Amino acid sequence: MNRNLLPHFLIIGAPKCGTTALHYYLSQHPELNLSPKEIHFFGKDLGYKVERPSLKEYQSYFKENGLNGDASVWYLYSDSIFQELKALGIQPKIIVLLRNPVEVSYALHSQNIVDANENINNFEEALKLEEIRKQGNKLPPGVDPPRTVFYKQTADFYPRIHKLQEHIPKNDIFIGLQTDLRNNTIDFLKTVEAFLGIRHYENYNLQRINENKVVKNQKLHRAIKKPGNLKIKLFRTFVPSKRLRKWIVGKVYDSNLTYTKRKPLSEKTREELKCFFTKNNQLLSRIIDCDISDWNA
Repeated sequence: MNRNLLPHFLIIGAPKCGTTALHYYLSQHPELNLSPKEIHFFGKDLGYKVERPSLKEYQSYFKENGLNGDASVWYLYSDSIFQELKALGIQPKIIVLLRNPVEVSYALHSQNIVDANENINNFEEALKLEEIRKQGNKLPPGVDPPRTVFYKQTADFYPRIHKLQEHIPKNDIFIGLQTDLRNNTIDFLKTVEAFLGIRHYENYNLQRINENKVVKNQKLHRAIKKPGNLKIKLFRTFVPSKRLRKWIVGKVYDSNLTYTKRKPLSEKTREELKCFFTKNNQLLSRIIDCDISDWNA
């Protein structure tokens, strides 16, 4: 096994915290080689239904020259990843982006609607189902991984950061805030570059990435995202060309989405979530070098 074709750093989360933008920016750096986002190679305990790549497939995304990176946001929630890294004989640096957990919960619900991982359009109703869903009941059909609909648990960062610090040396962990990436992008990227030990790249394209999307036709959208084996076989029969199939699906998918700002969260729900997260936000603030005091304001 060639360890030069394994990641030197991992962007492990959290979801809806700017990781797509950071992956896009760092992919432009000439000294870095990033795999496609959400490759899901690590985290065997996360319960992915999607087929995970083999070691050979995973290594094919990397190069022997430069630093290799993998950005998969659910790695933050894996307990098995530390043993998986040890088994490969690597200790990559870890990058984590965080955001106000109230906003993360709400944004994750919107993303799950777009990904056809959620069948309850009302956020408050979906929140009420969280404890039931943790028991494996009333999960959306085809949700992958199931924990993506555990909105409060996913946005409760303290337990996961505490776990991370138990297994990874603190000097090998970079924790940043989505607000800093958004508001001071170049300075943020310089800090990440310094953490990785690479020179500053002057020519980043800093366009906005992964803005909020809304589905126009839910039935059509689910048919695209979760087609089922029979529909896939029929589509392949009538459109034998894989390239043409991909083009058709992409066009239909894009035409069924509109980009718009998310509706404001109700004050009642916002306050309830803020109360839920307050204690662990305070604990988190003691173990990271970021000012998150406004999360409880």
